[in-house]
Amino acid sequence: MDEIRDQLTLNELFSHTPQMSHYVYVVAFFCIVIGLLWGRFKAMHVFGFTVLALLVSGFMGIKHLYSAAVNPSLLTVMALIALTSVLKRQIRLERAFKLLGKKPPTFLFGITGFTAVLSALVNNTPIVALLIPAIKTHAHKQGWSARLFLLPLSFAAVAGGTITLIGTSTNLVLNGMMLENGIEGFGFFDFALPGLAVSAGVLIVSILLAPIVLKKEPATSTSIENVEERAYTTELKVIPNGSMDGKTVKEAKLRNLPELYLAELYRDGKFISPVGPKEVLQANDTLFFTGALDSVNELLDQFPDGLSNVEEKFKVEGRSNLLEVIVPNNSDLINLPLKETNFRSRYDAVIIGVQRGGQPLSGKIGRMVLQAGDLLLLATGSAFAERNQKNTPLIPITEYDRVAENKLGRERYFLPSLFAIAIAGYALSWTLLLTLALMLVSAIACGLTHADKLKQEFNTQLFALLVLSVAFGSAVVEGGHASYFIQQLALPENPTLAIASLFVGTLLLTNFMTNVSAVAIAFPVGAALMQQYGLGHLQVFLPVAFGASASFLTPTSYQTHLMVMGAGQYTQKDFMRLGLPVLIVYSAVALWVLL
Repeated sequence: MDEIRDQLTLNELFSHTPQMSHYVYVVAFFCIVIGLLWGRFKAMHVFGFTVLALLVSGFMGIKHLYSAAVNPSLLTVMALIALTSVLKRQIRLERAFKLLGKKPPTFLFGITGFTAVLSALVNNTPIVALLIPAIKTHAHKQGWSARLFLLPLSFAAVAGGTITLIGTSTNLVLNGMMLENGIEGFGFFDFALPGLAVSAGVLIVSILLAPIVLKKEPATSTSIENVEERAYTTELKVIPNGSMDGKTVKEAKLRNLPELYLAELYRDGKFISPVGPKEVLQANDTLFFTGALDSVNELLDQFPDGLSNVEEKFKVEGRSNLLEVIVPNNSDLINLPLKETNFRSRYDAVIIGVQRGGQPLSGKIGRMVLQAGDLLLLATGSAFAERNQKNTPLIPITEYDRVAENKLGRERYFLPSLFAIAIAGYALSWTLLLTLALMLVSAIACGLTHADKLKQEFNTQLFALLVLSVAFGSAVVEGGHASYFIQQLALPENPTLAIASLFVGTLLLTNFMTNVSAVAIAFPVGAALMQQYGLGHLQVFLPVAFGASASFLTPTSYQTHLMVMGAGQYTQKDFMRLGLPVLIVYSAVALWVLL
Protein backbone atom coordinates (compact mmCIF):
# COMPACT_ATOMS: atom_id res chain seq x y z
CA MET A 1 0.00 0.00 0.00
CA ASP A 2 2.80 2.39 0.84
CA GLU A 3 4.48 1.54 -2.49
CA ILE A 4 1.27 2.40 -4.36
CA ARG A 5 1.00 5.70 -2.46
CA ASP A 6 4.65 6.56 -3.27
CA GLN A 7 4.06 5.71 -6.93
CA LEU A 8 1.01 7.96 -7.08
CA THR A 9 2.99 10.75 -5.51
CA LEU A 10 5.73 10.42 -8.12
CA ASN A 11 3.17 10.35 -10.93
CA GLU A 12 1.56 13.49 -9.62
CA LEU A 13 4.95 15.13 -9.24
CA PHE A 14 5.98 14.58 -12.85
CA SER A 15 2.56 14.96 -14.50
CA HIS A 16 1.39 18.20 -16.07
CA THR A 17 -1.33 18.91 -13.56
CA PRO A 18 -2.49 22.53 -13.28
CA GLN A 19 -0.91 22.86 -9.84
CA MET A 20 2.38 21.41 -11.06
CA SER A 21 2.35 23.83 -14.01
CA HIS A 22 1.82 26.75 -11.63
CA TYR A 23 4.92 25.83 -9.65
CA VAL A 24 7.01 25.20 -12.79
CA TYR A 25 6.15 28.63 -14.14
CA VAL A 26 6.85 30.42 -10.89
CA VAL A 27 10.30 28.78 -10.86
CA ALA A 28 10.80 29.84 -14.49
CA PHE A 29 9.63 33.35 -13.62
CA PHE A 30 12.15 33.76 -10.81
CA CYS A 31 14.91 32.18 -12.92
CA ILE A 32 14.34 34.90 -15.52
CA VAL A 33 14.34 37.66 -12.88
CA ILE A 34 17.55 36.39 -11.27
CA GLY A 35 19.24 35.82 -14.62
CA LEU A 36 18.44 39.34 -15.81
CA LEU A 37 19.46 41.00 -12.55
CA TRP A 38 22.71 39.02 -12.48
CA GLY A 39 23.71 40.75 -15.70
CA ARG A 40 26.13 38.07 -16.86
CA PHE A 41 23.92 36.85 -19.70
CA LYS A 42 22.10 38.68 -22.44
CA ALA A 43 18.35 39.03 -21.99
CA MET A 44 17.80 37.03 -25.19
CA HIS A 45 19.78 34.11 -23.76
CA VAL A 46 17.93 34.20 -20.43
CA PHE A 47 14.50 34.15 -22.06
CA GLY A 48 15.67 31.71 -24.75
CA PHE A 49 16.97 29.11 -22.30
CA THR A 50 13.86 29.37 -20.11
CA VAL A 51 11.44 29.09 -23.03
CA LEU A 52 13.42 26.18 -24.49
CA ALA A 53 13.27 24.33 -21.15
CA LEU A 54 9.50 24.86 -20.97
CA LEU A 55 9.03 23.67 -24.56
CA VAL A 56 11.15 20.55 -24.10
CA SER A 57 9.42 19.64 -20.83
CA GLY A 58 6.00 20.07 -22.43
CA PHE A 59 4.83 22.86 -20.12
CA MET A 60 4.66 25.36 -22.99
CA GLY A 61 3.29 24.99 -26.49
CA ILE A 62 5.10 25.99 -29.68
CA LYS A 63 1.95 27.93 -30.66
CA HIS A 64 3.04 30.76 -28.34
CA LEU A 65 6.23 31.28 -30.34
CA TYR A 66 4.40 31.10 -33.68
CA SER A 67 1.85 33.63 -32.53
CA ALA A 68 4.45 36.02 -31.10
CA ALA A 69 6.56 35.90 -34.27
CA VAL A 70 3.71 37.35 -36.34
CA ASN A 71 2.46 39.72 -33.64
CA PRO A 72 1.68 43.03 -35.43
CA SER A 73 3.03 45.14 -32.56
CA LEU A 74 6.44 43.41 -32.66
CA LEU A 75 6.64 43.77 -36.43
CA THR A 76 5.71 47.43 -35.97
CA VAL A 77 8.69 47.87 -33.62
CA MET A 78 11.06 46.54 -36.27
CA ALA A 79 9.46 48.62 -39.06
CA LEU A 80 9.71 51.76 -36.94
CA ILE A 81 13.40 51.16 -36.27
CA ALA A 82 14.04 50.71 -40.00
CA LEU A 83 12.12 53.89 -40.86
CA THR A 84 14.01 55.89 -38.23
CA SER A 85 17.35 54.90 -39.75
CA VAL A 86 16.14 56.45 -43.01
CA LEU A 87 14.63 59.54 -41.40
CA LYS A 88 17.74 60.45 -39.41
CA ARG A 89 19.60 61.13 -42.66
CA GLN A 90 17.00 63.73 -43.60
CA ILE A 91 17.49 65.87 -40.48
CA ARG A 92 19.55 69.04 -41.02
CA LEU A 93 20.98 69.80 -37.60
CA GLU A 94 22.95 72.88 -38.61
CA ARG A 95 19.78 74.85 -39.27
CA ALA A 96 18.06 73.53 -36.17
CA PHE A 97 20.94 74.45 -33.87
CA LYS A 98 20.86 78.08 -35.02
CA LEU A 99 17.27 78.29 -33.79
CA LEU A 100 17.90 76.68 -30.40
CA GLY A 101 19.64 79.59 -28.72
CA LYS A 102 23.11 81.06 -28.33
CA LYS A 103 23.39 80.63 -24.56
CA PRO A 104 23.77 77.33 -22.69
CA PRO A 105 20.42 77.49 -20.80
CA THR A 106 18.38 78.31 -23.91
CA PHE A 107 20.25 75.74 -26.02
CA LEU A 108 19.73 73.11 -23.30
CA PHE A 109 16.01 73.89 -23.24
CA GLY A 110 15.81 73.80 -27.03
CA ILE A 111 17.78 70.60 -27.61
CA THR A 112 15.97 68.62 -24.89
CA GLY A 113 12.57 69.79 -26.12
CA PHE A 114 13.54 69.01 -29.73
CA THR A 115 14.69 65.53 -28.71
CA ALA A 116 11.55 64.79 -26.68
CA VAL A 117 9.31 65.71 -29.62
CA LEU A 118 11.29 63.56 -32.05
CA SER A 119 11.35 60.65 -29.61
CA ALA A 120 7.57 60.70 -29.44
CA LEU A 121 7.39 59.94 -33.16
CA VAL A 122 10.42 57.82 -34.03
CA ASN A 123 12.88 55.44 -32.39
CA ASN A 124 15.12 57.57 -30.16
CA THR A 125 18.39 55.62 -30.35
CA PRO A 126 19.37 56.70 -33.91
CA ILE A 127 18.29 60.26 -33.10
CA VAL A 128 20.58 60.46 -30.06
CA ALA A 129 23.39 58.84 -32.06
CA LEU A 130 22.98 61.57 -34.67
CA LEU A 131 22.84 64.37 -32.09
CA ILE A 132 25.86 63.39 -29.95
CA PRO A 133 28.67 64.37 -32.37
CA ALA A 134 26.75 67.41 -33.58
CA ILE A 135 26.21 68.68 -30.02
CA LYS A 136 29.85 68.07 -29.07
CA THR A 137 31.05 69.99 -32.13
CA HIS A 138 28.58 72.84 -31.56
CA ALA A 139 29.46 73.06 -27.86
CA HIS A 140 33.18 73.12 -28.65
CA LYS A 141 32.69 75.98 -31.12
CA GLN A 142 30.73 77.93 -28.53
CA GLY A 143 33.20 77.20 -25.73
CA TRP A 144 30.66 75.21 -23.70
CA SER A 145 30.98 71.89 -21.89
CA ALA A 146 29.12 69.12 -23.73
CA ARG A 147 28.60 67.43 -20.34
CA LEU A 148 25.88 69.97 -19.67
CA PHE A 149 23.79 68.73 -22.61
CA LEU A 150 24.34 65.02 -23.28
CA LEU A 151 22.84 63.41 -20.16
CA PRO A 152 19.75 65.68 -20.21
CA LEU A 153 19.52 64.81 -23.92
CA SER A 154 19.30 61.10 -23.09
CA PHE A 155 16.76 61.70 -20.31
CA ALA A 156 14.64 63.78 -22.71
CA ALA A 157 14.74 60.95 -25.26
CA VAL A 158 13.46 58.48 -22.64
CA ALA A 159 10.70 60.80 -21.42
CA GLY A 160 9.62 61.83 -24.92
CA GLY A 161 9.11 58.20 -25.84
CA THR A 162 6.21 58.00 -23.36
CA ILE A 163 4.07 60.54 -25.23
CA THR A 164 2.73 58.21 -27.93
CA LEU A 165 2.19 54.51 -28.54
CA ILE A 166 5.10 54.39 -30.99
CA GLY A 167 7.46 56.54 -28.93
CA THR A 168 9.26 53.57 -27.43
CA SER A 169 9.41 49.87 -28.15
CA THR A 170 8.27 49.29 -24.55
CA ASN A 171 4.79 50.62 -25.34
CA LEU A 172 4.49 48.56 -28.51
CA VAL A 173 5.74 45.35 -26.89
CA LEU A 174 3.29 45.76 -24.00
CA ASN A 175 0.53 46.46 -26.51
CA GLY A 176 1.46 43.28 -28.35
CA MET A 177 1.28 41.24 -25.14
CA MET A 178 -2.15 42.67 -24.38
CA LEU A 179 -3.56 41.87 -27.82
CA GLU A 180 -1.94 38.43 -27.73
CA ASN A 181 -3.95 37.60 -24.61
CA GLY A 182 -7.30 39.01 -25.67
CA ILE A 183 -6.92 42.29 -23.75
CA GLU A 184 -7.91 45.51 -25.49
CA GLY A 185 -4.84 47.36 -26.77
CA PHE A 186 -3.75 50.96 -26.36
CA GLY A 187 -4.98 53.80 -28.52
CA PHE A 188 -2.35 55.94 -30.23
CA PHE A 189 -2.97 58.93 -27.94
CA ASP A 190 -3.72 57.09 -24.69
CA PHE A 191 -0.21 58.07 -23.59
CA ALA A 192 -0.49 61.75 -24.56
CA LEU A 193 -1.63 63.40 -21.32
CA PRO A 194 0.56 61.46 -18.85
CA GLY A 195 3.42 61.43 -21.36
CA LEU A 196 3.40 65.19 -21.82
CA ALA A 197 3.15 65.67 -18.05
CA VAL A 198 6.14 63.45 -17.18
CA SER A 199 8.17 64.85 -20.09
CA ALA A 200 7.61 68.37 -18.82
CA GLY A 201 8.69 67.30 -15.34
CA VAL A 202 11.83 65.57 -16.61
CA LEU A 203 12.82 68.52 -18.78
CA ILE A 204 12.28 71.08 -16.01
CA VAL A 205 14.33 69.11 -13.45
CA SER A 206 17.10 68.39 -15.97
CA ILE A 207 17.37 72.02 -17.09
CA LEU A 208 17.43 73.33 -13.52
CA LEU A 209 19.83 70.77 -12.04
CA ALA A 210 22.17 69.90 -14.91
CA PRO A 211 24.25 73.12 -14.63
CA ILE A 212 24.71 72.34 -10.92
CA VAL A 213 25.28 68.58 -10.71
CA LEU A 214 27.14 68.19 -14.05
CA LYS A 215 29.35 71.24 -13.70
CA LYS A 216 32.29 69.33 -12.23
CA GLU A 217 34.44 67.67 -14.88
CA PRO A 218 36.06 64.27 -14.26
CA ALA A 219 39.64 64.22 -13.13
CA THR A 220 40.66 61.98 -16.04
CA SER A 221 40.58 64.87 -18.45
CA THR A 222 41.42 68.53 -18.21
CA SER A 223 39.11 69.41 -21.05
CA ILE A 224 36.27 67.16 -22.04
CA GLU A 225 35.58 69.17 -25.14
CA ASN A 226 38.97 68.28 -26.61
CA VAL A 227 38.54 64.67 -27.60
CA GLU A 228 42.28 64.54 -28.18
CA GLU A 229 42.93 64.88 -24.44
CA ARG A 230 40.99 61.78 -23.38
CA ALA A 231 43.24 59.10 -21.84
CA TYR A 232 43.64 55.64 -23.39
CA THR A 233 45.90 52.65 -23.01
CA THR A 234 47.25 52.27 -26.54
CA GLU A 235 49.02 49.24 -27.97
CA LEU A 236 51.82 49.85 -30.51
CA LYS A 237 54.44 47.53 -31.98
CA VAL A 238 58.17 47.96 -32.69
CA ILE A 239 58.76 47.62 -36.44
CA PRO A 240 61.46 45.00 -37.30
CA ASN A 241 64.64 46.70 -38.58
CA GLY A 242 62.97 50.04 -37.94
CA SER A 243 64.36 53.15 -36.30
CA MET A 244 63.67 51.82 -32.77
CA ASP A 245 64.76 48.19 -33.19
CA GLY A 246 67.83 47.58 -30.98
CA LYS A 247 67.70 50.91 -29.15
CA THR A 248 67.11 51.42 -25.46
CA VAL A 249 63.94 53.11 -24.31
CA LYS A 250 65.93 56.25 -23.52
CA GLU A 251 67.73 56.26 -26.90
CA ALA A 252 64.39 55.79 -28.68
CA LYS A 253 63.16 58.95 -26.90
CA LEU A 254 60.26 57.15 -25.27
CA ARG A 255 61.02 58.56 -21.82
CA ASN A 256 59.43 61.75 -20.51
CA LEU A 257 56.95 61.98 -23.37
CA PRO A 258 54.47 64.85 -22.97
CA GLU A 259 51.12 63.48 -21.67
CA LEU A 260 52.13 59.92 -22.61
CA TYR A 261 53.63 57.19 -20.44
CA LEU A 262 55.19 53.84 -21.46
CA ALA A 263 53.45 51.57 -18.94
CA GLU A 264 54.27 48.02 -20.08
CA LEU A 265 56.21 46.00 -22.62
CA TYR A 266 55.10 42.59 -23.91
CA ARG A 267 57.72 40.19 -25.31
CA ASP A 268 57.70 36.43 -25.90
CA GLY A 269 54.60 35.85 -23.83
CA LYS A 270 55.76 37.94 -20.86
CA PHE A 271 54.90 41.42 -19.61
CA ILE A 272 57.73 43.70 -18.48
CA SER A 273 56.70 46.43 -16.06
CA PRO A 274 57.98 48.93 -15.14
CA VAL A 275 59.93 49.52 -18.33
CA GLY A 276 63.36 50.90 -17.41
CA PRO A 277 65.22 53.49 -19.50
CA LYS A 278 67.96 50.94 -20.32
CA GLU A 279 65.54 48.28 -21.61
CA VAL A 280 66.55 47.39 -25.18
CA LEU A 281 63.65 47.34 -27.63
CA GLN A 282 63.40 44.33 -29.92
CA ALA A 283 61.54 43.67 -33.15
CA ASN A 284 57.79 43.00 -32.63
CA ASP A 285 57.85 44.15 -29.00
CA THR A 286 54.38 45.36 -28.03
CA LEU A 287 54.44 48.65 -26.13
CA PHE A 288 51.53 49.81 -23.97
CA PHE A 289 51.24 53.59 -23.65
CA THR A 290 48.82 55.38 -21.34
CA GLY A 291 47.96 58.92 -22.25
CA ALA A 292 46.04 61.36 -24.38
CA LEU A 293 44.71 60.73 -27.85
CA ASP A 294 46.56 63.61 -29.49
CA SER A 295 49.84 62.37 -27.98
CA VAL A 296 49.25 58.96 -29.58
CA ASN A 297 48.71 60.70 -32.91
CA GLU A 298 51.94 62.66 -32.52
CA LEU A 299 53.89 59.55 -31.54
CA LEU A 300 52.79 57.66 -34.67
CA ASP A 301 53.60 60.66 -36.84
CA GLN A 302 56.97 61.26 -35.14
CA PHE A 303 58.22 57.67 -35.53
CA PRO A 304 56.58 56.31 -38.71
CA ASP A 305 59.51 53.92 -39.27
CA GLY A 306 59.75 52.85 -35.64
CA LEU A 307 56.23 52.16 -34.36
CA SER A 308 53.10 50.83 -35.98
CA ASN A 309 49.62 49.66 -35.09
CA VAL A 310 49.48 46.13 -33.74
CA GLU A 311 48.29 44.78 -37.11
CA GLU A 312 51.26 45.36 -39.38
CA LYS A 313 49.44 44.65 -42.64
CA PHE A 314 46.82 47.29 -41.98
CA LYS A 315 47.43 50.50 -43.86
CA VAL A 316 45.52 53.72 -43.38
CA GLU A 317 45.74 56.12 -46.27
CA GLY A 318 45.72 59.80 -45.51
CA ARG A 319 45.21 59.43 -41.78
CA SER A 320 44.97 62.82 -40.11
CA ASN A 321 43.04 62.06 -36.93
CA LEU A 322 41.93 59.06 -34.96
CA LEU A 323 38.24 58.37 -34.44
CA GLU A 324 36.31 57.57 -31.25
CA VAL A 325 33.26 55.32 -31.40
CA ILE A 326 30.86 53.73 -28.90
CA VAL A 327 29.89 50.04 -28.92
CA PRO A 328 26.05 49.89 -28.96
CA ASN A 329 24.25 47.35 -26.81
CA ASN A 330 22.94 45.45 -29.85
CA SER A 331 26.42 44.90 -31.27
CA ASP A 332 27.54 41.35 -32.00
CA LEU A 333 31.03 42.38 -30.81
CA ILE A 334 29.89 42.23 -27.18
CA ASN A 335 31.23 39.39 -25.00
CA LEU A 336 33.72 38.24 -27.64
CA PRO A 337 37.53 38.57 -27.48
CA LEU A 338 38.52 41.14 -30.08
CA LYS A 339 40.79 38.71 -31.88
CA GLU A 340 37.72 36.58 -32.68
CA THR A 341 35.65 39.42 -34.16
CA ASN A 342 37.51 39.90 -37.46
CA PHE A 343 37.26 43.59 -36.64
CA ARG A 344 39.81 44.92 -39.14
CA SER A 345 38.27 43.39 -42.25
CA ARG A 346 34.71 44.10 -41.12
CA TYR A 347 35.23 47.80 -40.43
CA ASP A 348 38.48 48.70 -42.23
CA ALA A 349 39.79 49.96 -38.89
CA VAL A 350 42.18 48.98 -36.11
CA ILE A 351 41.44 49.41 -32.42
CA ILE A 352 44.40 51.07 -30.74
CA GLY A 353 42.73 51.99 -27.44
CA VAL A 354 39.74 51.03 -25.30
CA GLN A 355 38.09 52.96 -22.49
CA ARG A 356 35.40 51.73 -20.10
CA GLY A 357 33.58 53.79 -17.51
CA GLY A 358 35.91 56.73 -18.11
CA GLN A 359 39.06 54.65 -17.48
CA PRO A 360 41.52 53.22 -20.02
CA LEU A 361 41.72 49.42 -20.15
CA SER A 362 45.16 47.85 -19.94
CA GLY A 363 46.48 44.62 -21.43
CA LYS A 364 46.60 43.18 -24.93
CA ILE A 365 43.79 44.60 -27.04
CA GLY A 366 43.26 41.33 -28.90
CA ARG A 367 42.35 39.60 -25.62
CA MET A 368 39.92 42.27 -24.44
CA VAL A 369 36.23 41.36 -24.27
CA LEU A 370 34.08 44.31 -25.30
CA GLN A 371 31.01 45.47 -23.41
CA ALA A 372 28.15 47.74 -24.39
CA GLY A 373 29.12 51.38 -23.95
CA ASP A 374 32.87 50.83 -24.38
CA LEU A 375 34.67 53.71 -26.03
CA LEU A 376 37.05 52.63 -28.82
CA LEU A 377 39.91 54.61 -30.32
CA LEU A 378 40.20 53.63 -33.99
CA ALA A 379 42.69 54.21 -36.76
CA THR A 380 40.33 54.05 -39.72
CA GLY A 381 40.82 53.33 -43.40
CA SER A 382 39.05 54.92 -46.34
CA ALA A 383 36.32 52.24 -46.37
CA PHE A 384 35.37 52.63 -42.69
CA ALA A 385 32.28 54.80 -43.22
CA GLU A 386 30.84 52.48 -45.86
CA ARG A 387 31.54 49.29 -43.91
CA ASN A 388 30.24 50.80 -40.67
CA GLN A 389 26.90 51.35 -42.38
CA LYS A 390 26.80 47.75 -43.63
CA ASN A 391 27.59 46.12 -40.27
CA THR A 392 25.98 46.71 -36.89
CA PRO A 393 27.11 50.33 -36.77
CA LEU A 394 29.53 51.66 -34.21
CA ILE A 395 28.43 55.07 -33.00
CA PRO A 396 30.96 57.89 -33.63
CA ILE A 397 31.03 60.57 -30.94
CA THR A 398 33.03 62.94 -33.11
CA GLU A 399 31.90 64.10 -36.52
CA TYR A 400 33.64 62.53 -39.49
CA ASP A 401 33.31 62.40 -43.24
CA ARG A 402 30.51 60.00 -44.07
CA VAL A 403 29.92 58.13 -47.28
CA ALA A 404 28.63 60.37 -50.02
CA GLU A 405 25.32 58.92 -51.19
CA ASN A 406 24.39 58.80 -54.84
CA LYS A 407 21.67 61.38 -55.41
CA LEU A 408 18.95 60.17 -57.76
CA GLY A 409 16.84 63.33 -57.72
CA ARG A 410 13.89 61.58 -56.08
CA GLU A 411 14.85 62.29 -52.46
CA ARG A 412 12.84 65.50 -52.33
CA TYR A 413 9.61 63.52 -52.68
CA PHE A 414 10.20 61.42 -49.57
CA LEU A 415 9.06 63.75 -46.78
CA PRO A 416 5.93 64.89 -48.67
CA SER A 417 5.09 61.23 -49.31
CA LEU A 418 5.32 60.51 -45.58
CA PHE A 419 2.74 63.18 -44.80
CA ALA A 420 0.47 61.90 -47.59
CA ILE A 421 0.72 58.31 -46.34
CA ALA A 422 0.09 59.39 -42.73
CA ILE A 423 -3.03 61.36 -43.74
CA ALA A 424 -4.29 58.48 -45.90
CA GLY A 425 -3.64 56.01 -43.09
CA TYR A 426 -5.67 58.09 -40.65
CA ALA A 427 -8.52 58.69 -43.11
CA LEU A 428 -8.74 55.06 -44.24
CA SER A 429 -8.08 53.55 -40.78
CA TRP A 430 -5.01 51.64 -41.89
CA THR A 431 -3.13 49.69 -39.27
CA LEU A 432 0.08 51.23 -37.96
CA LEU A 433 2.08 48.36 -39.44
CA LEU A 434 0.62 48.91 -42.92
CA THR A 435 1.27 52.65 -42.68
CA LEU A 436 4.93 52.13 -41.73
CA ALA A 437 5.36 49.49 -44.43
CA LEU A 438 4.13 51.93 -47.09
CA MET A 439 6.51 54.57 -45.74
CA LEU A 440 9.41 52.13 -46.15
CA VAL A 441 8.27 51.37 -49.70
CA SER A 442 8.33 55.12 -50.33
CA ALA A 443 11.88 55.32 -48.95
CA ILE A 444 12.95 52.59 -51.37
CA ALA A 445 11.18 54.28 -54.28
CA CYS A 446 12.88 57.59 -53.45
CA GLY A 447 16.31 55.94 -53.44
CA LEU A 448 17.00 56.48 -49.74
CA THR A 449 17.41 52.79 -48.94
CA HIS A 450 17.05 49.39 -50.57
CA ALA A 451 15.89 45.91 -49.63
CA ASP A 452 19.39 44.54 -48.99
CA LYS A 453 20.20 47.43 -46.66
CA LEU A 454 16.98 46.93 -44.71
CA LYS A 455 17.84 43.25 -44.40
CA GLN A 456 21.32 44.07 -43.09
CA GLU A 457 19.94 46.55 -40.55
CA PHE A 458 17.32 44.11 -39.23
CA ASN A 459 18.23 43.46 -35.60
CA THR A 460 17.76 39.71 -35.29
CA GLN A 461 18.72 39.60 -31.60
CA LEU A 462 16.20 42.29 -30.67
CA PHE A 463 13.43 40.55 -32.61
CA ALA A 464 14.27 37.21 -30.96
CA LEU A 465 14.12 38.85 -27.51
CA LEU A 466 10.74 40.41 -28.32
CA VAL A 467 9.30 37.13 -29.57
CA LEU A 468 10.61 35.12 -26.61
CA SER A 469 9.41 37.62 -24.00
CA VAL A 470 5.94 37.92 -25.54
CA ALA A 471 5.66 34.13 -25.88
CA PHE A 472 6.62 33.59 -22.23
CA GLY A 473 4.23 36.29 -21.00
CA SER A 474 1.39 34.84 -23.05
CA ALA A 475 2.00 31.35 -21.70
CA VAL A 476 1.96 32.64 -18.11
CA VAL A 477 -1.32 34.52 -18.60
CA GLU A 478 -3.06 31.78 -20.61
CA GLY A 479 -2.23 29.17 -17.99
CA GLY A 480 -3.47 31.39 -15.17
CA HIS A 481 -0.18 30.95 -13.33
CA ALA A 482 0.17 34.56 -12.19
CA SER A 483 -3.49 34.68 -11.13
CA TYR A 484 -3.04 31.52 -9.07
CA PHE A 485 -0.22 32.99 -6.99
CA ILE A 486 -1.82 36.42 -6.77
CA GLN A 487 -4.81 34.75 -5.13
CA GLN A 488 -2.51 33.23 -2.50
CA LEU A 489 -1.22 36.65 -1.46
CA ALA A 490 -2.75 39.07 1.00
CA LEU A 491 -3.48 41.87 -1.45
CA PRO A 492 -4.53 45.35 -0.27
CA GLU A 493 -8.24 46.07 -0.49
CA ASN A 494 -7.54 49.30 -2.32
CA PRO A 495 -6.62 48.54 -5.96
CA THR A 496 -4.83 51.88 -6.26
CA LEU A 497 -2.23 50.73 -3.76
CA ALA A 498 -1.74 47.47 -5.65
CA ILE A 499 -1.26 49.26 -8.99
CA ALA A 500 1.12 51.77 -7.39
CA SER A 501 3.16 48.84 -6.05
CA LEU A 502 3.24 47.30 -9.53
CA PHE A 503 4.46 50.63 -10.95
CA VAL A 504 7.26 50.85 -8.38
CA GLY A 505 8.26 47.24 -8.91
CA THR A 506 8.44 47.71 -12.68
CA LEU A 507 10.40 50.92 -12.18
CA LEU A 508 13.01 49.13 -10.06
CA LEU A 509 13.34 46.28 -12.56
CA THR A 510 13.78 48.57 -15.56
CA ASN A 511 16.75 50.35 -13.97
CA PHE A 512 18.69 47.11 -13.67
CA MET A 513 17.65 45.28 -16.85
CA THR A 514 16.27 46.19 -20.28
CA ASN A 515 12.82 47.80 -20.35
CA VAL A 516 11.50 45.02 -22.61
CA SER A 517 12.55 42.48 -19.97
CA ALA A 518 10.87 44.53 -17.24
CA VAL A 519 7.63 44.61 -19.24
CA ALA A 520 7.77 40.86 -19.84
CA ILE A 521 8.03 40.27 -16.08
CA ALA A 522 5.41 42.85 -15.06
CA PHE A 523 2.79 41.96 -17.67
CA PRO A 524 1.59 38.64 -16.17
CA VAL A 525 1.33 40.27 -12.75
CA GLY A 526 -0.63 43.16 -14.22
CA ALA A 527 -3.00 40.80 -16.04
CA ALA A 528 -3.63 38.93 -12.79
CA LEU A 529 -4.30 42.17 -10.88
CA MET A 530 -6.69 43.36 -13.58
CA GLN A 531 -8.68 40.14 -13.23
CA GLN A 532 -8.50 40.14 -9.43
CA TYR A 533 -9.79 43.72 -9.00
CA GLY A 534 -11.95 43.92 -12.13
CA LEU A 535 -10.03 46.92 -13.47
CA GLY A 536 -9.85 48.32 -16.99
CA HIS A 537 -6.82 47.72 -19.19
CA LEU A 538 -5.65 51.36 -19.08
CA GLN A 539 -5.87 51.46 -15.29
CA VAL A 540 -3.34 48.63 -15.05
CA PHE A 541 -1.13 48.72 -18.10
CA LEU A 542 -0.49 52.44 -18.49
CA PRO A 543 1.26 52.41 -15.08
CA VAL A 544 3.23 49.34 -16.24
CA ALA A 545 4.29 51.15 -19.43
CA PHE A 546 5.37 54.27 -17.56
CA GLY A 547 7.13 52.24 -14.89
CA ALA A 548 9.08 50.37 -17.58
CA SER A 549 10.17 53.66 -19.16
CA ALA A 550 11.53 55.14 -15.91
CA SER A 551 15.16 54.33 -16.81
CA PHE A 552 17.11 57.15 -15.17
CA LEU A 553 19.28 55.70 -12.42
CA THR A 554 21.87 53.54 -14.19
CA PRO A 555 23.78 53.88 -17.47
CA THR A 556 23.06 50.25 -18.40
CA SER A 557 19.29 50.66 -18.14
CA TYR A 558 18.92 52.28 -21.56
CA GLN A 559 20.84 52.29 -24.83
CA THR A 560 21.09 56.08 -25.12
CA HIS A 561 22.54 56.32 -21.59
CA LEU A 562 25.44 54.08 -22.60
CA MET A 563 25.98 56.24 -25.67
CA VAL A 564 26.24 59.51 -23.78
CA MET A 565 28.20 58.03 -20.87
CA GLY A 566 31.40 57.65 -22.90
CA ALA A 567 30.85 60.77 -24.98
CA GLY A 568 30.32 62.98 -21.92
CA GLN A 569 32.71 61.16 -19.57
CA TYR A 570 29.89 60.62 -17.08
CA THR A 571 30.21 58.35 -14.07
CA GLN A 572 27.66 56.27 -12.17
CA LYS A 573 27.55 59.10 -9.59
CA ASP A 574 26.53 61.56 -12.32
CA PHE A 575 23.58 59.35 -13.19
CA MET A 576 22.58 59.17 -9.53
CA ARG A 577 22.98 62.91 -8.91
CA LEU A 578 20.78 63.92 -11.84
CA GLY A 579 18.82 60.70 -12.35
CA LEU A 580 17.47 60.33 -8.82
CA PRO A 581 15.67 63.71 -8.65
CA VAL A 582 14.47 63.19 -12.24
CA LEU A 583 13.12 59.75 -11.30
CA ILE A 584 11.36 61.10 -8.20
CA VAL A 585 9.61 63.85 -10.17
CA TYR A 586 8.80 61.47 -13.05
CA SER A 587 7.25 58.94 -10.65
CA ALA A 588 5.30 61.53 -8.68
CA VAL A 589 3.83 63.09 -11.84
CA ALA A 590 3.06 59.72 -13.43
CA LEU A 591 1.27 58.36 -10.34
CA TRP A 592 -0.63 61.63 -9.86
CA VAL A 593 -1.92 61.60 -13.46
CA LEU A 594 -2.49 57.85 -13.81
CA LEU A 595 -4.02 57.05 -10.42
